[in-house]
Amino acid sequence: MSEPCFLGVDVGTTAIKAAIYDRAGKPLAAKTQATTVSREKPGWSEQSMLTVWQTAKDCIAHVVAEIDSSCVRSIGVCGQGDGLWALDKDLNPVRNAILWNDARADDLVLGWIADGTSDRLSRYSRTANWAGTAGSAFRWLKQNEPENARRVAHVLFCKDWINFNLTGNLTTDFSDASIPFLDLLTRRYTDDAFELIDVTELKGKLPDPQPGISQHGKLRPALAAELGLEPGLPVATGAIDLAAMMTGMDLMHTGDVCLIMGTAAVVNVVIDPEPFSGQPVGATLSHPYLDKWIRVIGPQSGASAFDWFTSIHPKSLCGDDTAEIAGRMNEIARGVPPGANGVLFLPFLSGERAPFVAPHAKASFLGLTVSSTQGDMARAVMEGAAFSLKHCFRSTGTSNSGHAFLTGGGARNPLWCDIVANVIGTEISASDVSDHGLWGAAMLGAIAAGEIDPSSSLRRQEATRHHPPNPDAVGIYEDVYGVYESAIEAMRPVWDRQRAMAKQNT
Repeated sequence: MSEPCFLGVDVGTTAIKAAIYDRAGKPLAAKTQATTVSREKPGWSEQSMLTVWQTAKDCIAHVVAEIDSSCVRSIGVCGQGDGLWALDKDLNPVRNAILWNDARADDLVLGWIADGTSDRLSRYSRTANWAGTAGSAFRWLKQNEPENARRVAHVLFCKDWINFNLTGNLTTDFSDASIPFLDLLTRRYTDDAFELIDVTELKGKLPDPQPGISQHGKLRPALAAELGLEPGLPVATGAIDLAAMMTGMDLMHTGDVCLIMGTAAVVNVVIDPEPFSGQPVGATLSHPYLDKWIRVIGPQSGASAFDWFTSIHPKSLCGDDTAEIAGRMNEIARGVPPGANGVLFLPFLSGERAPFVAPHAKASFLGLTVSSTQGDMARAVMEGAAFSLKHCFRSTGTSNSGHAFLTGGGARNPLWCDIVANVIGTEISASDVSDHGLWGAAMLGAIAAGEIDPSSSLRRQEATRHHPPNPDAVGIYEDVYGVYESAIEAMRPVWDRQRAMAKQNT
């Protein structure tokens, strides 16, 4: 019989991935398939739940076909968090999933911030609520699509939807359940949280959370036959993608820091459970299986800012495909000194949710002159995303340990890694591989099946680049960062005025 291997699935916002790994974390087969986000109206972000499942199933079938499927011992799934993934009483999707980055409930959230509701809600979830949470999205649904709201019988999260299709069971884990109704200290949903935002209809409609390493269920026999897998294969409860990513990087100790430069940028810090000490910044997740929390500060923009800039300059950047265009952007940015010759970019292309909640914030270039070049602007975009990470990191109150891990698409860009290291003033360890969430999901499955001991080190061997900070650049960036913070404060009344004008024109 072949050596045991483990199937992982990572259901992201823009792509779904599946891979089969051996015990050492080596991928034996892998498949990535792009997904489509529907943006029917400004600020909306939706996906067809049926299409998401079909794409995940196609990815699983592809990787299973490439190996001896008898070696697969388990399945683990992670996925994008938050949003509203609702089923009716017949266990069919009520409508398209409303995603984590949807902004249709912005006005509701701003009202809750103004009247103190968000402060009171944060006592339980330790999270600054935003428009893309299940509670905010359902409250919008209740007001704008009341018939759909009445049909909601079960509220899941993305990876739970995939697990339901794999096993027929409805469950979730602690990491996904953390926002916005869970009391992190008691690890139970609290009635007060539902009442605060007037969504008491959802009481009893969210599955009770389990540890991410518990068994969600067994692979359905009919589906197993269709996929070419053994029936009854253990399926883990799984975790939100951020928690799975940290699992895949073996960042499970208090004080461990993981920076993500993906579609959105994220700062993750492992912390011990703590008493409530005032309205938090960002979000707090219960660890999927340890008695720890993960402080998550996730701004809206990350590598998406890089992608946006290249998308509006495809011809001038002289590339035939995305990779070539991105490479050209790197080339012109590399020749520009730290500080981008005075050009500053505020990266709020989709508003902002951390370290401050301002869904109506706008992106902008500041400091442009007749001498400014495309290279200055390209570097400013990369620096702006790095300043956003620094802003988030400082808001955690965590002291700089002198070291952080960087993953996501941006981690494969050495220039960007250097910029992040100099902006934050800490050594960055980065890897050219970006499948840590996928590997983490596979490990959760392996642990659930009893194939891996969670108390042992879960780190795999992989080539890692180290990017130490340059003291001269650190000093320059500290000064520029001060300008960045001042620019945000100066722009707040402008954003408010733009929001008011937009509302008058609708």
